Amino acid sequence: MSDAAPPAAPQPASTVSASPQPGVPVPASALTARLSPWGHGIAAMLAFAGIVLNIAGGAGFPSNAPVEWLMNAGLTIDMIAVLIASCIGFAVSLRMRPARPSRVFPWLGLGLAALALLAWAVSSGGMWDTLLAGGRGRYMNDTAGAFLLGIPWALGAIFSAYGVRGRTRPLLNVAAFTGIALWAVVLVGVVASALLYAADLTD
Repeated sequence: MSDAAPPAAPQPASTVSASPQPGVPVPASALTARLSPWGHGIAAMLAFAGIVLNIAGGAGFPSNAPVEWLMNAGLTIDMIAVLIASCIGFAVSLRMRPARPSRVFPWLGLGLAALALLAWAVSSGGMWDTLLAGGRGRYMNDTAGAFLLGIPWALGAIFSAYGVRGRTRPLLNVAAFTGIALWAVVLVGVVASALLYAADLTD
């Protein structure tokens, strides 16, 4: 009669942890970060404020401005996308569960936000002329960059918010929050253009 096989030695709890894919263990040493609600919360609050102000500005547009209405609606949709994605991320991250350090999202979000900022800055000269030089800008031109790059603009905020982690390399969080800040600069410019046009200070 053969001897019974010895029981398998239990693995230390520190070597295996929950995996986002069922049945595929992830070494606990790889889960060094924590999901963080801060990036999502900041992006969601800014997006909500932008939505309210942009809609308020659009409500004051003249009735014979269909293109301006379309652009205002498109930019509002971009903000709504950021709000929805950030609220979902905020809800998921409240438990602050272990996660992998996010090494791609911070830089991807920063790059997309910077691209959108550059496009908006190139086209927004009329807004600055109205605010600083007594000139009269044009809403279509001042928001053209943000409207044409609306998807990268929104993704810049979303990826940056999802890139914020607790217990991770500070440089990654700096990149993520910088991406949110660059997206917010364009947000302020877009909202300002809508309010200026509603006040009949631009064309």
